[in-house]
Amino acid sequence: MTDTDEVADPELQQRLHAMETKLKRLKQARNSHSDSAKSFASQRNAVQSQRKEIQSVIDEKMAEQKLVREKMNLQRTRRDGIQEQIRILINRSKAGRNNHNKAKSKVVQLAETVGDIERISHRIETDGTLSLEAENKMVKKLKDLEARRQELLPDVEEEARISVDLEDIEGSIQVLRAEADDAHQAFVDAMNTADEMWESIKTMFEDRDQLSAEADRHHHSMLEAREQADAVHEQLSKLLSEVNEIRDQLNEQRLEAEKWITDHNESVRKSRMTPDQNKDLAESIAESLLSGGSITLGGSRPKESEILDRSSSKKRRSRSGVVRRTRVNK
Repeated sequence: MTDTDEVADPELQQRLHAMETKLKRLKQARNSHSDSAKSFASQRNAVQSQRKEIQSVIDEKMAEQKLVREKMNLQRTRRDGIQEQIRILINRSKAGRNNHNKAKSKVVQLAETVGDIERISHRIETDGTLSLEAENKMVKKLKDLEARRQELLPDVEEEARISVDLEDIEGSIQVLRAEADDAHQAFVDAMNTADEMWESIKTMFEDRDQLSAEADRHHHSMLEAREQADAVHEQLSKLLSEVNEIRDQLNEQRLEAEKWITDHNESVRKSRMTPDQNKDLAESIAESLLSGGSITLGGSRPKESEILDRSSSKKRRSRSGVVRRTRVNK
C-alpha cells in the first residue's frame, strides 16, 4: 500500500473490495450459465443429427412403400376393370349389346375397342365375300376405332389393358376371371408388402419423434440457461458501473493526495536551497546589501533584545580600553 492509498477513504475502499468480490462471483455465475447453454446446444445438435439420419431412412422407405402402393392400386384397378368387363360380357351374351352405351370405365372401353379392331381386321383379311362398299365401310369403321383406341391409351396404364375376343365370349370370360384372380392376388401381395414396410417405418417414426422431443428439451434448457446468463450479465453490468464510479472517486482522492505531497515536497525543497541555488533569493540578498541592510546566513534571525545586549557589551569594552591606556601614559 502506498502513501496515497493510506489517505484514501477506507470505507469507500472496503465497499469497493466487497463489490469487486461480488463482481467476480457474478462473472463466474454468468460464465457457468453460458457454458451450460453451450453444452445444451451441443447436445441438441447431436440429437438433431441423429434425427436427420433417421428421417433420411424414413424418406427412402416411404418412397419404396409408395412404389409398392402404386403397384397395389394398379392391380386393384386392373382387377376391378376385368371384373366389370366380365359382367359386361355376361350381360352381352344374354342381351346382345343393349347396354353398350352405359357408362363404362376407360379400361373396359379400351378393351372393347381393341376387341372390335381385331374382329374387323380379321374379317377384312379373311372374308372374301365382302363387297367393295361393305369393305369400305368396315375400313372407315376401323379407322374410327383406331382413333378411339389412341384417345383411350394415355388414360389407361399398360398393366391394366386387357384384350377380349368378342367372338368367343364364354372363353373370354374364363380368361378374364383368371386374369382378375391374378390381379387380385397381386393386389393382396402388394398390400401385405406395403403393410409390412409400414410397420418398420412406424417404428422409425417413433424413434424420430423421441429424438425430436429430446432435442426440444435440450433446446428449451439452452434457452433457459441463456436467459439466466443474460440476467446475471445485466446485474454484472450495473454493478460494474457502480464499481467504476467508486474507482473514479478513489482515483480522484489519490491524485489529490499526490498533488498535496508533491506541493509539500516542493515547499521543503525550496526552503533548503542556498542563494547560489535560488536565483530569486540571490537577487533579494544583493538588494539588501546595496540598501545597507544586514544579512544573516544560516540559523535564525536574532531577536531585537539580543541585538541590544550585544551593542551595550561593545560600548563597555570600548570604555574599559580607554582607561587602561590612560593609566599607562602616566
